[in-house]
Amino acid sequence: MLNQRLLACAGYVQGNFICDVGTDHALLPVYLIQNQIAEKIIASDVREGPLQSAERTITRAGLQDKIQMILSDGLQNVPPDGLTDIIIAGMGGETIIHILETCPFSLEKINLIFQPMTKAELLRKWLYQNGFEIQSETCVPDKKFLYAVMQVRYSGNHRQPDAEEIYFGKMNLQTPDGRAYAERALHQLRKANFQQNPEVSGIITKLEELLK
Repeated sequence: MLNQRLLACAGYVQGNFICDVGTDHALLPVYLIQNQIAEKIIASDVREGPLQSAERTITRAGLQDKIQMILSDGLQNVPPDGLTDIIIAGMGGETIIHILETCPFSLEKINLIFQPMTKAELLRKWLYQNGFEIQSETCVPDKKFLYAVMQVRYSGNHRQPDAEEIYFGKMNLQTPDGRAYAERALHQLRKANFQQNPEVSGIITKLEELLK
């Protein structure tokens, strides 16, 4: 059974040929095929161990003809032809940025789904600076933590995002989970600003106004 983070990722799928980067046990690819969300999937991982686990999951489900396993550091060995969606979930924001920076093919026409475990603010900032647009974002509670799941498209518009876009993303602050995520982000920003940097203090004040 999928956890809530992966279910949220599945909800952002738009096409029928998916690459799941860092697939681990291949639970998400199997779910996408079994629920007729996708027709074909590449399940990739950087290590042999997870791919062996993935192979067992795929074989038990009888989906060897639908899910192709590839050993790859990020997207390095992934063939892009026909890909409609790429999912990168369960990794730190900095790792996701590295995967995108080293991707050997164009991402302009691909639906991108990211679920950073940490440093979501760094990922958002990098995306906007590099011509991507976050189209939708969901807060997913998982045990004691709150995670962002975002759906992203390349826009070609390279720009500097504002503080709200970096720290709150496209979260709906009118929902309990979205507001909780924003309040947590603000709390972490206050905690990090122990030297009272005027620029950071100004950002905190602006974000506090948004949450009133």
